[in-house]
Amino acid sequence: MTSQIERFVTVSGKAFSSRTIDLGQWKVLASCMAVLMLVIMVLLPLLTLFLISFLPYYYVPTLPDLYNLTIKHYRDLLRDDRVLLAIWTSLRLAVGGATLCMFLAALISYITVRTKVPGRGLLEGLAFIPWAFPGAALAIGLLWAYVDFPIPVFNTLWILLIAYISRFLPYGLRATNSTIIQIHKELEEASVACGAGFVATFCRILIPLMRPGIIAGWILLATLFIREFGISIFLYSPGAEPVGPLIYFLYQDNRYGTVAALGLLVCTISMILVAVSLKYTRIETR
Repeated sequence: MTSQIERFVTVSGKAFSSRTIDLGQWKVLASCMAVLMLVIMVLLPLLTLFLISFLPYYYVPTLPDLYNLTIKHYRDLLRDDRVLLAIWTSLRLAVGGATLCMFLAALISYITVRTKVPGRGLLEGLAFIPWAFPGAALAIGLLWAYVDFPIPVFNTLWILLIAYISRFLPYGLRATNSTIIQIHKELEEASVACGAGFVATFCRILIPLMRPGIIAGWILLATLFIREFGISIFLYSPGAEPVGPLIYFLYQDNRYGTVAALGLLVCTISMILVAVSLKYTRIETR
């Protein structure tokens, strides 16, 4: 259905602009529904985590109990080397993995959308296959595949990176595919006519025009990588333990306050990434 990409072109050699759609009498209802969903799905869980992170231990507090709030759990986070190492591990996986994943997604999108290379449809199909597998099944398959692999990636951070990219590459492809089909091919043809080669055209024409989609995909992948659990629990090693498995083990140890504090920290990092993404995508789409 999306193979006729000319139908979706919005960025071409001619001037273009976006327009606002007025919802009319439905704007109040739409706004109320959006606020209600925000409260139920985001604010209530975050407020619960916030409260638990300051309680001495987990219980349903009453108003007088608010005088017993403590920052002990946050001090424990800063003093626990295991927690700091897990945060550092997850940040490296998020930044490095999301960057590499979006680079691969951009290349695959270019091949499948812009070229006539035989088998390009198969390439895109293979990239989406891991998404059809449950995370645990994919992790076990990767575990058995790389346990005797000639390159020593088993029990290292690299096997987590490979697993994350394999699992979440479809997210990057959706972001880059939906962006590249909006860019008219005449811009590339003009670049080639001016003497630019493939690398110059790809880096100086396509990538800047695809930047909002690439940044949005990067942030989505980074936030997924930071809190990923299903794959990590099977593939992590003691020296490369991400935040996801650590939160689970802290919960098993009944350290609910520390779990809430660490969860809030992960949410804060994710929100910072999203805020940066929104800032740069707004700049590019003015």
